Amino acid sequence: MSERIYDLPGAVGCLIAIGIGAAALWFSADFSDLGAVFPRTIGALLVLLGVLYLLLVLLGRTSRPAPLGGSHLRRAGVAIVMLGWAFLLKPLGFLGSSALAFVALLMLANHYRWTARTGLVYGAAGAVLLGGFYALFKLVLLVPLP
Repeated sequence: MSERIYDLPGAVGCLIAIGIGAAALWFSADFSDLGAVFPRTIGALLVLLGVLYLLLVLLGRTSRPAPLGGSHLRRAGVAIVMLGWAFLLKPLGFLGSSALAFVALLMLANHYRWTARTGLVYGAAGAVLLGGFYALFKLVLLVPLP
């Protein structure tokens, strides 16, 4: 008889995802109908997929992949940039803090040499993405942005 090896980190991650999803559902109750669409959708998906994966863990249908290489400093940098973005939202506003975070994340994520063309393409893509998100949240979903 084979012994089951459970994916304990995966189970813990599922419980965290379920908790975050439940919190998003709970706190979005005070939002406007359109403003609550995004957090409720993401919250419901986090809960649903977290429960599904937790079920797979309990049934022994998961396995731990071999760890990937990479820079722990870059990973920590991404977390620091995202926290900085959250704290700078109020003083700098959505567009200002998001633009700074976008540039910082590009600097962390890009492993190749920058060229003028790369900088222009990334800058244009960032402007389109940030403008699109701003229009979506502010004008369509009516989310009050700082």
